[in-house]
Amino acid sequence: MPGFVDLHCHWVARIDDGAPSVAAGLEMLAALSQLGFDRVIATPHMRPGLFDNTREDLVSAYESMLPDLAGRAGLPEVGLASEHYFDDVVFRRILDGQAVPYPENHAILLEFYEVGFPITVEQRLSDLLGRRMLPVIAHPERYHALWKDAAPFERIVDMGCAALLDVAVFAGKYGKQPRRCAEQLLERGLYHAACSDAHRPEDVRAVAQGMKWVERHYGRDTLDYLFREGPLALLDGRLPD
Repeated sequence: MPGFVDLHCHWVARIDDGAPSVAAGLEMLAALSQLGFDRVIATPHMRPGLFDNTREDLVSAYESMLPDLAGRAGLPEVGLASEHYFDDVVFRRILDGQAVPYPENHAILLEFYEVGFPITVEQRLSDLLGRRMLPVIAHPERYHALWKDAAPFERIVDMGCAALLDVAVFAGKYGKQPRRCAEQLLERGLYHAACSDAHRPEDVRAVAQGMKWVERHYGRDTLDYLFREGPLALLDGRLPD
């Protein structure tokens, strides 16, 4: 078995723009298991003003689904984190212990406004690194600033932060520019892991297509690196070799 790990998936029901029902969440998990995922981390949004979830809200929604998973065959192991929108409010929650890092509390998933990164981003990421919390940047290929120049993001990676590819981009899910950016970042070795970022069961088809594209163009070893070696390293709070 491949033993793949999905670090970014919205299978928890009715908490954000992810699974609209428990049945949809279970279907999503079963479909990912069929692709070789042995572990899938739920990452519902924490984004004030849009998905204004607190840590308590996310834990409650996750735990409410666990009885529906119990005893069902063909489902992966699960865990809980959050996709943290990196604004002033959420940054303060992270510092105050009111965020939802990845299991074991070594790494944390962050997303940014699509237009670009805030001026203070490098200082704040440095603050997290200084607290021994590894920042994992969600889907950088979607940030418009990187479409023209990836140098600012490369500096963030050089600081010791991690980059998480949304593999469905290679199925054309987000359009030509994000795909072109993802190809460039992958070619330059700037990704440390990949994920599904699935919100609906039907999204898993695009995930499968994206995984096939990676294997066809870069080989099985790269697929294994992105979906097994990389995620396991990030959960351990380190960048993969």
